[in-house]
Amino acid sequence: MTDEFSLAWEAFFRASRRARGRATGPLEGSRLTLAQYQLVEPLRSAGALPVSELAASAGVAPPTATRMLDGLVREGVVQRTPCEDDRRVVRVALTAGGRKAVDGAGEQVAARRARVRDRLTEDEQVRAAALLRRLAAVLEEEL
Repeated sequence: MTDEFSLAWEAFFRASRRARGRATGPLEGSRLTLAQYQLVEPLRSAGALPVSELAASAGVAPPTATRMLDGLVREGVVQRTPCEDDRRVVRVALTAGGRKAVDGAGEQVAARRARVRDRLTEDEQVRAAALLRRLAAVLEEEL
């Protein structure tokens, strides 16, 4: 017999996948898709990072990140620079236009998150935040 947690888990992840599927085009008012934003968002604070770190942060394989970055380089969102210490490493940084694009996409992501949050009561928000943090920690332990 399936327990309530399993049913809720599956319902949440199905809804999450459907929401991500609906977000395949550029975010409203941005030239970045959600996947592109999630890949390069760490560059807002880090400056430049290796492709492998961006891939890990976004939860994609390095070859997938490389393909995505190829398009973002062509669009002038990011630039690649070989690492001076290790020729095998390529560092990626935002261009000025890329920073504007990421900032704009970040506003859209924050607005979507706020719309979801605002549909919960204050008590539900507090409980959800605690549960989401705990679930993230448990999932990280499982990997």
